[in-house]
Amino acid sequence: MLLFQLLNESTGSITSAMANNNPTANTHSPMSEWHILSYSAVYMPISMVLLPVGLYVLPYYAELGISLYAMSLIIFCARLSDAFTDPLIGVLSDRTKSRWGRRKPWLVGGAPLVMLSMYMLFIPPDNPSIWYFSSWIALLYLGFTIIDLPYFAWGAELSTDYKERTHITGRREQFHFTGNVIFNLLPISAALIIYFAATESFDFSAMADNFSHQFHEIMKTRAGHIDVILEWIANLVLVAIPLTIGLAVYFVPEKEQMVIPRRKPTFLASLRVVRRNGPYIRLIICYAVSTLATAMTAAMSYFFCKHVIQTAELYPLFLFAYYMSTILGLPLWMRLANRLGKHRAFIIAIFWYAFWASWIPFLPSGNFMFFLIIMCLKGSATGAFYALPAAMAADAVDIDSARTGEQRAGLYFSVWSMFKKGAYATGGAIGLALLAFFGFNPSADVALAGTPLGNSETSLIWLAVLYSIVPAMIKLIALPFIWNYPLTEARQQKIRARIERRGKLVNFNANSAATETQN
Repeated sequence: MLLFQLLNESTGSITSAMANNNPTANTHSPMSEWHILSYSAVYMPISMVLLPVGLYVLPYYAELGISLYAMSLIIFCARLSDAFTDPLIGVLSDRTKSRWGRRKPWLVGGAPLVMLSMYMLFIPPDNPSIWYFSSWIALLYLGFTIIDLPYFAWGAELSTDYKERTHITGRREQFHFTGNVIFNLLPISAALIIYFAATESFDFSAMADNFSHQFHEIMKTRAGHIDVILEWIANLVLVAIPLTIGLAVYFVPEKEQMVIPRRKPTFLASLRVVRRNGPYIRLIICYAVSTLATAMTAAMSYFFCKHVIQTAELYPLFLFAYYMSTILGLPLWMRLANRLGKHRAFIIAIFWYAFWASWIPFLPSGNFMFFLIIMCLKGSATGAFYALPAAMAADAVDIDSARTGEQRAGLYFSVWSMFKKGAYATGGAIGLALLAFFGFNPSADVALAGTPLGNSETSLIWLAVLYSIVPAMIKLIALPFIWNYPLTEARQQKIRARIERRGKLVNFNANSAATETQN
C-alpha cells in the first residue's frame, strides 16, 4: 500500500507540473534513418557478448565441473558491485565534456575491456578454476556497464518525439536480436557447409530424404558443441564491436541538449528527484520483474532443450528460430504501441507471453518441432519487453528535465541498468539454485533419465515448470504497476512544450541582457 501511495503521489506531482501549460508545436527535426541505423547497430555485437553468458557460458562451465550453486552465488555477487558502479558511471557520463560529446568517449573506452574479458571467458583453459570464472565474468560485467549506460542515455537524447523514440528503441532491439540470431546461425551454417561438402551426388530428392538425419548427426558430433560455438562468437565479436562503435561515433551526432541554468543539485538530491518520478518508478518495477523472469528462462533454456526435449544438438537451431520470431514480431509491437500507446502494448505482450508459456510443461519429450512452434509464438513478444520500457523511460526522463532544468539521462539509465542487471542476476541465480535444490544434475546422461543414475522424473518436471510457468507468473506481477500508466503521448508532448518554452525564455533573457550590456 505504501508503494502504491508513493506512486499515486508522484503521478499527481506530474499532473501539477504540467498544469496551465498548453501543448505547442515541437521544434523537433526527425533523425535520418541512416543515423538511427548507425546508432542501433552497436547493440548487435554487444548482445552477442552478454546473452551467450546465460545461454551457453553457464551450461558450458557447469559441464566443466563448476557447481550450479557456486555459479549462482558468483553471478549474484558480481552484480552487487553494479549498485556502486552504475550510478557512478551514469553521473560521470552526464558530466563528461569532450569535443566528441558526453557519451561517445565511454563507448570507445569500454570496448577493449569488453573484448578482452569476453574472449577469456568464452575460451577458457581445459580445467578452469572457480576463480578464473569469477574474475573474468566480473570484468565482463564492468566493461558492459561502461558501454551500456552511456549508450542507452545517448539513445534517449537522440529524439524528443514520443513516436520517434519508439522507432529508435525498436530499431535498437532489432539489432539486439539480430545479434542473437547471428550467433546461433554460426553452428547452423557450419553444419550446412559440412553437409554439402560431404554430399557426392546432387540428387535433390535423395538429399531431401537424408537431410534431417544427416544434419542432426553433424550438429551432434561437430557443429553443435558449446565450446566450438563460443569460440566462433568470440572471434566474430572481436571484429564487430570496434567496427560498429566506430561507425556510430563517426556518423551519429550527439544532439545539443536544452539545459535551463540553475543551481546544480547534489547527487543525493538528484536521487530524490528520481524517487519522486512516479512513471519512472513504475517502469523500473515492471522492467525488473520482466527481466527477472526472462533471466530464469534463459538460465534453464539449454538444460530444458537437452534433458526434456532431448535435442541438445539442435539448441542453436531453436535459438535461431526463436530470435527470428522476435525480430519479425517487433515491428508489429511498435505499430501497436503507436496506435494504442506504449503501456497498453506492453500489457498485451505480457498476456501473449503468458498464454504460450503455459503450454510448455505439456510438450511431449522428443517432439522438437512442436516445441519450436510454441516457443516461436511466445518469443514473438520478447522484443516488446525490451523496446517499449526503454522508450517509455526516455519519456519519463523528460519529467526530470522539466523539474530541474538538467539533462541527466545518464543518471536515470544508470538506475535503470542497476535494476536490470540486478534482476537478471537474481533471476539466473534463483533459477540455477532451484534446479540444484530439486536435485537436477546438468551433467547427467540424458539416456538414463528417470533412473537412479540419471535425473529423476520429479527434477525434470520442476525443470519444465521453472522454465515456463514460474517466469510467466512473475511477468504478470508487472500488470498492476503498468495498468493505468499516466505518461501518455499527450502528456509527454505537454512536458516537452514546457521544457522548450522555458529554454527559449532563458535564451531570450540572456540575449536581452547581453544586448543591454553592449549598449
